[in-house]
Amino acid sequence: MKSTIRIVAAVAAIALLAGCQSSTESTASEDATQLAEAGALPVTVDHAYGSTTIETEPQRIVTIGWNSQDSVLALGKTPVAMESFSGAGLENGILPWDEELLGDVEPTLLDSTSGVPFEQILALEPDVIIAVVSGITEDDYARLSQIAPTIPFKETAWATTWQEQLSTIGSVLGQPKRAAELIEETDDSIADLAAGSPNLNGKTLTFLSGNIDGLTNYCADDGRVILMSQLGLKQSTGSAELCGDTQGSVTASREQYNELDADVIVLNDASGQGLPGLMGDKLFADLPAVKDGRLIQQLGLARVMALASPTSLSVKYAFAELVSKMNGF
Repeated sequence: MKSTIRIVAAVAAIALLAGCQSSTESTASEDATQLAEAGALPVTVDHAYGSTTIETEPQRIVTIGWNSQDSVLALGKTPVAMESFSGAGLENGILPWDEELLGDVEPTLLDSTSGVPFEQILALEPDVIIAVVSGITEDDYARLSQIAPTIPFKETAWATTWQEQLSTIGSVLGQPKRAAELIEETDDSIADLAAGSPNLNGKTLTFLSGNIDGLTNYCADDGRVILMSQLGLKQSTGSAELCGDTQGSVTASREQYNELDADVIVLNDASGQGLPGLMGDKLFADLPAVKDGRLIQQLGLARVMALASPTSLSVKYAFAELVSKMNGF
């Protein structure tokens, strides 16, 4: 299936300071922000449901799912609408690293918890819909493509790496070179953290999320685990065995808690209620890593989301802090 974008009107957009610029103040402009690199458009993007051709530089950009708005913002553009996030520590539905770049700009916030808000998106008159890290179905894609050219994930729902996300969105916005530069800059910053943390190289990791009612164990292809592997950490044997051939994540039953031990355990705990409940269960509390204080509780939705679907913006927010804690073991 192939859709073609034709931008029929220039619209007001936001000129954002991007890259290494330090100011985060944004002002509205009466003219569309033209940032596309010479010769970068048109471009055809292949994805799970076919391909989509972008003819000219998008201005009215809608993002769906996790953190595609990060890459749009990092590339100096502002979505007219983006996903809303709700949870501990977030007051306005916007993740803190996005809020910093948005300044006073207030994009429409979408709520996809009950499904794609088609009517709301239609009313925004977008000229591209980006859902690179999402779970949209082929039917969703077909409906969205009737509104505007739509870019879903390349192969698997929710499994797009941050590098692929940024590269894809860079192509869509006509900025493949700038996207490649941001990827290199981010990889370099992660490499610097790794070089400063040689004691982490070869240590084992179990990355978890949940509470006493259910624990999720993340597998080797999950973005969180991949990010940790860039530090030289490797998935623990027990965690890997629980995953087996499963991609993404698996549920760890109470009887499998003994398989979760590692040199380092990271627990996503957005509400702050997960760890206290788990510590009341002797099977979990007696894990050597837990008893020895080698468990890191990722508190608040922002810290959880920063690594759930890492981006060039979010890793700067939470990753160095996490590495510092691991270095303290």
